[in-house]
Amino acid sequence: MFEHLDAGGVKRKYEVVEQAAGIGTVTELCRLLGVSRSGFYACKKRKERDQDKSLKDLIQAVYLKHDGKYGYRQVQLFLLEDHGIWINHKKVLRLMQALGLRSRIRQKHRGSYASSTGERVAENVLKRDFAATAPNQKWVTDVTQYRVGTTWLYLSAIKDLFNNEIVASHMSMRNDNELVLQTFAKA
Repeated sequence: MFEHLDAGGVKRKYEVVEQAAGIGTVTELCRLLGVSRSGFYACKKRKERDQDKSLKDLIQAVYLKHDGKYGYRQVQLFLLEDHGIWINHKKVLRLMQALGLRSRIRQKHRGSYASSTGERVAENVLKRDFAATAPNQKWVTDVTQYRVGTTWLYLSAIKDLFNNEIVASHMSMRNDNELVLQTFAKA
């Protein structure tokens, strides 16, 4: 009758004993499931005592302070920066899940910045054909941001699609047109 309970382990069996306590005595149910009665009561006592209560309250406070914008990774950083408490990110995730806290996902901005401000938008010349038969036929560029301490650095790179080689790169403290233009000047 209870063969399928082996998959859940001892903890699952204790849960069944607790749920079926009205049907029979705890001693009979524990004997039937092959677990100890003292272990059942110890598990029940641990369940009632929340060891992470103060930590949950602190996570809740950090979450509310930032209007629920951030997920467990950022909450972990705020706990370290603001309160000097280092907690493993997996534990922060587990506690946030137990509290029902989730980051509020912002809507993605549709359309490009340039098109919404009326600036010139470059024509799509590649039309998703990223194969090049000779060097310097097709170049692509991108800007990536890196956080170093409390500052942000922006790296602009130009890649040749023929051999996937980086032709030129430039780093700046500002993400602006000058960064991209200096990268093209180096190329």
